[in-house]
Amino acid sequence: MRVPSALFALALVLASPATATSQSSPKDDGVWTTVTVLARPVAAPRQAPADEYFGPERLSNLGVRNAIRDMNLEGTSPLALPEQLERIKAVEDALAIWSDRYPHDSWLPGTTLDFAKFLQSKDQPFTDDLALGYLIFLVQRYPSTGPGFEARSMLGSYHPMPAFDMSAATSQDPPASVGASTFPKTRR
Repeated sequence: MRVPSALFALALVLASPATATSQSSPKDDGVWTTVTVLARPVAAPRQAPADEYFGPERLSNLGVRNAIRDMNLEGTSPLALPEQLERIKAVEDALAIWSDRYPHDSWLPGTTLDFAKFLQSKDQPFTDDLALGYLIFLVQRYPSTGPGFEARSMLGSYHPMPAFDMSAATSQDPPASVGASTFPKTRR
């Protein structure tokens, strides 16, 4: 059984075209061929990979979106704000690094707009200031995108919260009665 298989292997080697051509023609004919390669360098990726983490809290682009969604689900109650402050800071840090590394990421404008809407919904002076900054960022960096157009319209109707509680503020000289404040010069 071994002898026929060895003979068969020898017959294959002798009949192969490689052995016949290697003996009849040289492998190198001495002619050089010049080839010009036209290729652009590999560009940096446009999208942030899901396994890249941003900021000190190490949030990925999916983690940023999930944190914003979770905070939206928690609502706009002032009681939820103390619990959300740490996540707001983490999202803020991650968005800054994400926008620096991947400025052409297609998720970035929408995520930034969602965060600005969330911040505006909190009705707090410091969150309104942050939201205003993100809306201006969107209008300047992404003016021709959907989030850029929406940010522009939001800026047109933007009414920031004052830095103090106006309902607790008293006037300098409170009137003695409602009539005295409504018609101040009728009595003399």
